[in-house]
Amino acid sequence: MHETYFTGGVFSSSIDGGRAGADIELAHDAIKASAKDGQLFTLRYSDCNVEMGGFNNKMVFCRNEDRSLTIFTEDKKFSAALAFAAGGLLDDQLQAGKNKVKSDKRSGRNFVLICMVCLVVGLTGLYYGIKIAGSAAVDALPVSVDKQIGRHTFTGMELGGEEIHDPVIVGAMETIVERLAPHAALAGLDYEVHVVRSEQVNAFALPGGIIVVYTGLIEHADQPEQVAGVLAHEISHATLRHGLERVGQSLGVAAAVNLLIGNVEGLVVLGAEVFKLATVNSYSRGQETEADSEGVRMLHAAKIDPLGLAQFFEILKEEGNGLPASLEWISTHPDHQARIINIRGLVAELGPQDYEPLDVDWDDVRRRVDDMN
Repeated sequence: MHETYFTGGVFSSSIDGGRAGADIELAHDAIKASAKDGQLFTLRYSDCNVEMGGFNNKMVFCRNEDRSLTIFTEDKKFSAALAFAAGGLLDDQLQAGKNKVKSDKRSGRNFVLICMVCLVVGLTGLYYGIKIAGSAAVDALPVSVDKQIGRHTFTGMELGGEEIHDPVIVGAMETIVERLAPHAALAGLDYEVHVVRSEQVNAFALPGGIIVVYTGLIEHADQPEQVAGVLAHEISHATLRHGLERVGQSLGVAAAVNLLIGNVEGLVVLGAEVFKLATVNSYSRGQETEADSEGVRMLHAAKIDPLGLAQFFEILKEEGNGLPASLEWISTHPDHQARIINIRGLVAELGPQDYEPLDVDWDDVRRRVDDMN
């Protein structure tokens, strides 16, 4: 049994203000609406034009032909009750109204979806546009910014071990860096070598040229060329300014904007904090590959055998199962087998070179490291 009484309203010029709330009755031959001021409005089913929609797509409007009278409600049961009361006379109009509402809803959803897609695309384009522009701004920054970030970072870092000052050990690392430095991709860096007593098989270079080498790395290298390969790779991160790129990525769009407008003071402090809180070696896969290529180029130009880098990967690959806790460098450089193959391919592409041995007594260096244990 369908309801016959509903709450709604009336539009009519005879009402003060043109609109009023009303109690609606579905009589046997007409819709009747009693306005709050006592006026009674009647609209025969045969004269009724039905529309559906409104601001929420839930309204049913019953109008006469000249639209001088409109009776409306948003009661969700009204349309079914109206169809029953009108004896099928308004079925086509009611169905057309329902179809229009469905179409409007689909169009509304599609519009919202399109707006969302456009918004996402726009924001994504803006984000990457700023990042690309930020990367270009990195290239234009003075080297002094790298140095400031590197110095701030190093000053506040926990290195995980005691810094040692054995002249033979430190001198060997400095000899390697001195051979590599003239062939760096970025001029003006002040290379500064620190050796830390720790079983970690690790090394890293901060922006600006501060280099940290752990004695665990020295212990596991059979030749100085292998350490040179590792240091060339790490120096490449600094000379290719991967550190500044990483700071920008970690700090987001705001950092890129600051780079674009040349505001680097806050970036120096925040950048140092990023390096303190994160693992130094956690560069992207693309940056690692780029550092491999640049490291090989540097080694080749310095007349140091670049295959030392591949050999060191092979040593760590063989010893890795026995030293899971200490192989920090290889744990942050995944897919070592693929990279060994890639490094050998890069060396082959460079062509012949008269490699010269490093002026380092490697046996003495390793003996001194062993004596510390």
